[in-house]
Amino acid sequence: MSAFIEKNLRYNYTIGLFNGAIFGFVDALIAPSLTLALFVTALGGSSFLVGLLSAIYNGGWFMPQFLVSHRLQQLPLKKPVYVGVAVVRILCWFLIVVATYWFGAQNPTLLLIVFFVLITIYSFAAGFAGNAFMTIVAKVIPIQRRGSFFGWREFSGTATGLLAGYLVAIALSPERGFVFPENFGILFVVAFGAIGTGLLLFAQVREPRETIQGEAMTFSQQWRAAQNIVRENHAYRRYLVTRFVLAAGDLATPFYAIYATRQLGAPDSIVGLYIGLTTFSALLATPVLSYLSDRHKLNWVLVLAAAATPVMPLLALGFGAVGAASSVAFAFSIIFVAYGVARTAANIAFPTYLLNIAPPNERTLYIGFTNTLLGIATFIPIIGGTLLDLFGFQLLFVLTFVMSGIGFWLALGLRKRE
Repeated sequence: MSAFIEKNLRYNYTIGLFNGAIFGFVDALIAPSLTLALFVTALGGSSFLVGLLSAIYNGGWFMPQFLVSHRLQQLPLKKPVYVGVAVVRILCWFLIVVATYWFGAQNPTLLLIVFFVLITIYSFAAGFAGNAFMTIVAKVIPIQRRGSFFGWREFSGTATGLLAGYLVAIALSPERGFVFPENFGILFVVAFGAIGTGLLLFAQVREPRETIQGEAMTFSQQWRAAQNIVRENHAYRRYLVTRFVLAAGDLATPFYAIYATRQLGAPDSIVGLYIGLTTFSALLATPVLSYLSDRHKLNWVLVLAAAATPVMPLLALGFGAVGAASSVAFAFSIIFVAYGVARTAANIAFPTYLLNIAPPNERTLYIGFTNTLLGIATFIPIIGGTLLDLFGFQLLFVLTFVMSGIGFWLALGLRKRE
């Protein structure tokens, strides 16, 4: 460990944890499969648009990273890229807040259009910053601390997510007197403040300047290099296919809350309970999974993430067979417990595994290529929305179970590399 990294480790580690706590709160507060899905539905959006929203929100973070990785590799400091994009992201959420209060009651269709434009810009801007973020983390957090770093980020984020679930339950509860668009507007104001705080906080990380070796790569050279890596690195190739298939297994994820409100008779305010249980289950799982990841059991955590994924559509099919009832709608919460565990395990295992197998001089290439391919997979929920509109929930859940089952089988073949 270099003297600079050792000297600033505690400071950078703490900054990273607080950043994770804030964005865990944000992700729970405006979850595209929960809060934002209901927002789009309230504006008259179709199931296709709900699927598109989830794809944009998640895929936007992933897709641009390969496009910028060859440029980023040549920068001795990556933080200026992160900071520049942060300004764009903060501005987007400010405009979403303004548009919600301005157009929400009079022109929901226009608000729907403006919202999709702004959330697209926000999400893809996050993608341009994502490679820089991951590269900075790899530079300032030594390999033996990365598992616990991502684990405690997840823990702190899920802890603050409990507060987010409570706020959503209050804002969307008719008994509280909030009506559309004020109910969602309140949540968006809070999200705007949290996003700005989280981005500005990570901008305070102390990043070491690295020495750039070799000539700058063009995009075509980078593409050929990525192809060579996929051909020659068996562990990486298996990892890439596994993550792609598991991402495709998220076909139904944006629609579980909508299923509960449409088919099981649950009120919109139950989304707050679902958020709370998702975060609480993740909160309990994080210390255990972090401990395992730092004790050379990262492959166990990775397989758990894959194993929990097919459980959710299987449970949904079971609840659907029981029928609509308030008790069923509350029992349906177990799906979000499984989701919390699966998401936590994935957030710890997959980025840690990638950083561990990526050579330092090719790290941005590995990160960028992986995340861009995963970004393509995150657009699969659009297909889910279309299938839902055409054939209903049951076929959607069956296909999701099959895809995530294949992903679990692939994950069994992964082995952690030291």
